[in-house]
Amino acid sequence: MRKIAILGLKGGIGKTTTCVNLGAALAQRGQRVLLIDTDTQANVSLALGVTQVKKSLVDVLMRKATAAECVLPARPNLDLIPSDLGLFKAQQRMVLEVAREEIFTELFSDLVNYDYQILDCAPSASLLTINAVAYVEEVYIPVSMEMLALAGARQFMAYLRSISRLLGRGAAIRLIIPTFFDARRRVSAEVLSSLKADFGDKVTFPIRIDTSLSEAPGKGKTIFEYAPRSRGAADYAQLADIVAQLPPLTPPVNGTPSNPRAD
Repeated sequence: MRKIAILGLKGGIGKTTTCVNLGAALAQRGQRVLLIDTDTQANVSLALGVTQVKKSLVDVLMRKATAAECVLPARPNLDLIPSDLGLFKAQQRMVLEVAREEIFTELFSDLVNYDYQILDCAPSASLLTINAVAYVEEVYIPVSMEMLALAGARQFMAYLRSISRLLGRGAAIRLIIPTFFDARRRVSAEVLSSLKADFGDKVTFPIRIDTSLSEAPGKGKTIFEYAPRSRGAADYAQLADIVAQLPPLTPPVNGTPSNPRAD
């Protein structure tokens, strides 16, 4: 099972869009996918049109339910552990716990029989983010085509290195995903070029700007349901192909995958 966190310290860069549509694309390929929403805004549920939520990640963190009890079916092969605003309170409680950086690892141990787990993370340097990095093996970072987003990505790399030092290990940064790419705007080309100069072959092809990608969550649909012939659908299908074809991570040494980080 592959565990992936979609991370970034800046909002509006396409984290939830990437989480939902990458997960949906992999599910359409017959893979069993679980999305875990660790953001208080609960946007994954909204994007999938899931409104009947009785138990959420909050119940898991408050020890009121197991993770498996909070799983909701969202689409064929695609399940969800939703979030809600109570995550603020749950995170405050986490601060008081022993080994608080590895609570996800403990509480998600019953989540089995999946090919992929994909975590949508809040744009903040929080204990939830640290837990996500401790839990997963792979990190994907969307970067919108803006200079501020590029600066934020560089800052986030330093943040991830600090988390790895804190934990004594860390997830591998496998993909940098350019989002909101508009070939008509010079800044898109400039940011993409800078990303490739900074991060090399970790940078994927860009996800092109597409109104359908913005509209689909409002309808509670994935891009493949809302506009299956759109640029957004083509780009996320291609991203799923890239993810599926990534070689396995080198076996960990002292709990840390030996693939290169963003050093």
